[in-house]
Amino acid sequence: MTDNATINIESHKLFILGADLLASGFIQQKPEDAKKLFKQLKRGEKIDVGTLNSEVTGGVIALKLDLERSQYRGQFNYPNFETSLKALLQKFATELRKDNELKDLRTLTNDQSGGVLFNLPSGVQVGDDINVLMMAVEPTEGCLTVRLIFMEPDQFNA
Repeated sequence: MTDNATINIESHKLFILGADLLASGFIQQKPEDAKKLFKQLKRGEKIDVGTLNSEVTGGVIALKLDLERSQYRGQFNYPNFETSLKALLQKFATELRKDNELKDLRTLTNDQSGGVLFNLPSGVQVGDDINVLMMAVEPTEGCLTVRLIFMEPDQFNA
């Protein structure tokens, strides 16, 4: 994608794209392949996961997967990550069942970057530690990045 290219994608399509990417990368994958992907994310790598083709312009944009875990509490290993990811995907599935067309999808948009954070936090407790995982989709460095973000869990306390 060139620096001045613009691709407009509706937020519900970004949501489906991100959820499908996570499910195919971790749930529908052989366990050893999912663990390999996790290790790459744990090392801080942005992983190339494919391309997205525009039906309107014919343009192609690279897709990447990224993880922000600076707010993660406790031991960060594959079983704990998998538990958090499955809880997030379950929350996504529930949202889709409630609103099949995702007309009421809650998002937060960064007007400067064009990124979209899906306001569907998923909290998981492992031992004494509570972690909250969310998903964002952001245009970055000539590509579209699906970013998993562990959020500061205290901000979600009632």
